[in-house]
Amino acid sequence: MTARVLIVSYYFPPDGGPGTQRALKFAKNLFRYGWSTSVLTRAEPQQRGRWDPVDVSLNSEIHAHVDVHRVESVNRATSWAKSLPVLDTQATHAWAEAAFEEAARIVKEDWIDLVFITMSPFDLVHLGRRLQTQLHVPVIYDLRDPWALDGWRLHRTPTKLETDFQCMQLAMAQADGVVANTSEARAAIHEAFATPNLNESTLVTITNGYDESDFDRSPIGAYQRQPKAFVLAHTGSLHDRRVESEQGLIGSLRKRRRFSHESIDPMGRSLGPLLDAVGRLQQRKHPLVSRLKIVLAGVPDEASKRTVRRSGLQDMVQWVGYLPHRESIALLQHADALFLPLHDLEAGSRSLIVPGKTYEYLATGRPILGCLPQGDARLMVEASPYGLCADPCDAKDIARQLMTMYDAWAQGRLDEPAPPSWISRFERSQLSAQLAEYLDQMIGRVKRRAPLPRAA
Repeated sequence: MTARVLIVSYYFPPDGGPGTQRALKFAKNLFRYGWSTSVLTRAEPQQRGRWDPVDVSLNSEIHAHVDVHRVESVNRATSWAKSLPVLDTQATHAWAEAAFEEAARIVKEDWIDLVFITMSPFDLVHLGRRLQTQLHVPVIYDLRDPWALDGWRLHRTPTKLETDFQCMQLAMAQADGVVANTSEARAAIHEAFATPNLNESTLVTITNGYDESDFDRSPIGAYQRQPKAFVLAHTGSLHDRRVESEQGLIGSLRKRRRFSHESIDPMGRSLGPLLDAVGRLQQRKHPLVSRLKIVLAGVPDEASKRTVRRSGLQDMVQWVGYLPHRESIALLQHADALFLPLHDLEAGSRSLIVPGKTYEYLATGRPILGCLPQGDARLMVEASPYGLCADPCDAKDIARQLMTMYDAWAQGRLDEPAPPSWISRFERSQLSAQLAEYLDQMIGRVKRRAPLPRAA
């Protein structure tokens, strides 16, 4: 008999961006391994923001065997919703309430064996707990970010920080299973929330990855290799806005009133350190400067554009806007090198996250300039054939690695793509096989707490 899983993902095509890819690829591949898949997601919004661009090209990957259920948010909160803390935004909190009714119907009518909730937003934990207690269906939480342990996640008061931590602590204690997307995050979760149900079998790591079918080697889209330029490409979001908000006297005061469980320097996720490094090379009249073209794909924000203007390097920067996913991959394939930034950490700390784009960067076989703290992402880039790493906020270190990369390019040593031999283990179908094996084990370990009658 085919097992059945309900994937709850707030973001799903035609939503674009990194929050979509993981749920989409799991839904696409799980049927190969004996799992019937349904997806519960939000209705398509009337207005979109920076973090949820539309990418209708992804709709073609929603296979006929996947039942997708779309739900509108409720307009009026019930007493249940009012009693719960808002962990992300009121909008996702309200959607979690509306999603329960549809989830209950799907669980009963389709005889769902497991519910797999991928987060963020973390308000979905309220939905998971309600499904457990009222429908007695096993719930697995898939943490695309390490939630309360993530230093990028800020709170306005220590009380809100503690509430976030306590909600995660309760979720980890009550979850039937937890999936982290990096080994560092899994270790941190295990250390912070030592509960009997979090062990080697129930708390596992399934990373993000890349889909080989996205890698058509033919040049597609509007972007082509520029033969006389050294093209350094970046896809995804930049966070100059947050850096800008913490500068100056007011910004410094604002920063002191933000609280998190991990101390980070957000500057590393901005364009600032890279442009400072290029400015150093410009002062030295290094030949890279006359060849360099920095190509940025993603939803641009005004703060990033201001960073570029302040640097005086506008002629080197090309904004191509948000690209459909496969066109974004094509840009990476036809660049000379790829820029992979991340925030910096205190000395001795290790990053709990790996940017989702890391795996696609590696799969292209193109050289990577990784401006990364210690952690899984840095280890992978350093282990790749043409990976060079610098400290995220050290312009001098970044400039040194840029010169090394340019010298190799000028000598023709970067012409042929060279993906690392081990990258295939991060292919999405293999990761889906890992998830299917985990779900198989969980369905054997965790049974419904009480029987549910099949709907007539």
